[in-house]
Amino acid sequence: MTEENFRYTSAPERRERLVQFISEQGYCTITELSNAFAVSEMTIRRDVLRLAEQGKVRAFRGGVGSLSKQDMEGSDYRLRDMKMADAKRAIALKAIDMVGIGSVVAIDAGTTGHQVAELLPPDRNVTVVTHSFPVVSSLIGRTGTEVMCLGGLLHPESLSFDGPAALAAISNLRVETFFLAASGIGERGAFCGNGFDAITKRALIEVAERVVLLADSSKFYASAMVKICDWEVIDRIIVDDGISESQRHMLEQQDVDVVTVTPRDVGTVGSTADAAS
Repeated sequence: MTEENFRYTSAPERRERLVQFISEQGYCTITELSNAFAVSEMTIRRDVLRLAEQGKVRAFRGGVGSLSKQDMEGSDYRLRDMKMADAKRAIALKAIDMVGIGSVVAIDAGTTGHQVAELLPPDRNVTVVTHSFPVVSSLIGRTGTEVMCLGGLLHPESLSFDGPAALAAISNLRVETFFLAASGIGERGAFCGNGFDAITKRALIEVAERVVLLADSSKFYASAMVKICDWEVIDRIIVDDGISESQRHMLEQQDVDVVTVTPRDVGTVGSTADAAS
């Protein structure tokens, strides 16, 4: 949607479109809504307050969501870490093949991203940007790896840092590859279960030259209500071979490069030559 869609609407019509827009995105910041509707943040805050009083949206500090509190909290990290373990390891190893020597990469909060950090060899001399507490913990003291931690409020469900401090830090960065995580994927794009995390993911997408989605095949069957992004911003997906032909076809129709891995063939980290390709 462009600003022209909203600029000259009446207040009641603007609020109706606000509800629709928020429902599609799952969670939006006040600044995002102000830019999209070409009105001041004060006007958006008044609209959000009225819509919240009417029970049409949920207001949060600095933003607004269409979801229940339970949906916004997301699932527990430890439970997710135990699912599809072999597939996640294979996906992580393939992702590491894309990490060139001396590159700057961002690793999203998520269990597969944690695997990338765990398996990242010390000979790459990379800089890792992350808002994931497990990723930071895995890379502490790792020779040949510099870590830039995006601070903020730590969410116990996702073990990720989010908030204005993280967003401010991201806005001044540029990374070569962002390894994106998602809780669910479908024809409309990538989704997660935490609205605050979705905002951080979008910010990292904006500063990345290449976005690579790391998603095991179970994500095609998982329900997640907060939209992260459309397929058009995702350059590649690394997924295990459990996806169906129809799912692969959908991804190819979206012009996404599909790389599949076989969990049984976890092997070892690829060569330096592979990583530089």
